[in-house]
Amino acid sequence: MWRLPSLRGLLHQRRYALLFGLLLASIAIGPLTAEFGIGGGLLDVFLGLTLLATVLPVSSDNARRTTLAVVAIALVLRYAPLRSVSAEAHALSYLLWSVIALLAAYRALRYALSSVPVDADHMLAALSAYLLVGVFCGAVYVAVEAAVPRSLLTAGQPFAHGMSLNDGIYFSFVTLATLGYGDITPVTPIARGLAIFEAIVGQFYLAVLVARLVGLRASAETGDGTRPG
Repeated sequence: MWRLPSLRGLLHQRRYALLFGLLLASIAIGPLTAEFGIGGGLLDVFLGLTLLATVLPVSSDNARRTTLAVVAIALVLRYAPLRSVSAEAHALSYLLWSVIALLAAYRALRYALSSVPVDADHMLAALSAYLLVGVFCGAVYVAVEAAVPRSLLTAGQPFAHGMSLNDGIYFSFVTLATLGYGDITPVTPIARGLAIFEAIVGQFYLAVLVARLVGLRASAETGDGTRPG
């Protein structure tokens, strides 16, 4: 019986390393599945695992159960047989995924800035928050395109078979990093508003995070043990 608590403790201790690894795997899996025609199901599996990993940092039992219940609903809406679940339900599942992920990103950012010593675990939490925003904002774009077709265009034309999750994640990170390649463009006011909001968040996040971490590092080196607010 001692092994289960030990495993649980290890997962909780390495929660942000696990989350960061799953996020990197999810980002890498998308282009590979598209290139080799493996199918989008593998990407969904990794995102589902990522979603479950966001529950690990939750310390309160009640909050963990609530989050798990929402995760379960999102997974059922996504993976239930296609005949019984409409495209709108799949779009709703992506929105639920994104809400959970953005809350997890906020929690990870708070953890990253909660201690003066800037160690690897806090850095992984900060990086995970950034990747969570990029990955699951991609799911939001897919949901928007599914709910309002032609909200986004590729090379000036509608997506031939609908916007894939891989396309959504790609466009999300291009927007988050303000690269602006222009191969996928938002057309409707909602899609444009989301893109503008994500671009602003991406720039502010990097500026504020770097400034904060540098400040914490300097505070640690000068021996100031004051806990940041």
